[in-house]
Amino acid sequence: MPLSKLFSLARRYPLVPSMLTYSVLYPSANVVQQVYFREKTKQTGIDWKEVSRFWIYGGLFHAPLVYNWLKLAARLFPKDTITHLAAKVFMDQTCFAPVGLSMFYVGLSVLEGKDKEGIYKEWREKFPNTWATGVCIWTFLTAINFKFIPPHLRTVYVGICGFFWFTFLAYLKSTDTPWQSPVLRLVNHIASKSAS
Repeated sequence: MPLSKLFSLARRYPLVPSMLTYSVLYPSANVVQQVYFREKTKQTGIDWKEVSRFWIYGGLFHAPLVYNWLKLAARLFPKDTITHLAAKVFMDQTCFAPVGLSMFYVGLSVLEGKDKEGIYKEWREKFPNTWATGVCIWTFLTAINFKFIPPHLRTVYVGICGFFWFTFLAYLKSTDTPWQSPVLRLVNHIASKSAS
């Protein structure tokens, strides 16, 4: 099949390349996390069931969520002005990011077979720090995305940039060690100094 035909199909069905991209990136990030950042993998080997959960979540749930969010943001703020760019970035971090991260923790916990209490406990412990860290990273990547990336490639751009983020998320998902965002540490430090 000629390359031009593939590009034509991708333009006609833009969600498909996004789903394929996330179906590769999410499980790949999980494998990288297991191999390079998880000690027990050296003894137990790669947990392929976990990899398959990341594959299912990334391709079937996260890709459509990101794709539809980017379309909605572009429709709500269609102009190429600094005001519309700022509005898209603000909405991304205050509306989409909490939903996307919640969906990540809840979706993978459901795929793991956790009960409601287990799902809520993990979300409550991990979501705030994950979101605070994401705000620092994704604010800039989102601005670049909406300013410079063509609309039909935005979901793929987010996926490629997100590979490192997905690796970090895989780490947070797999660890029982509490992660504290540097942002929240700074806020807590300032608050404790102000209270003194």
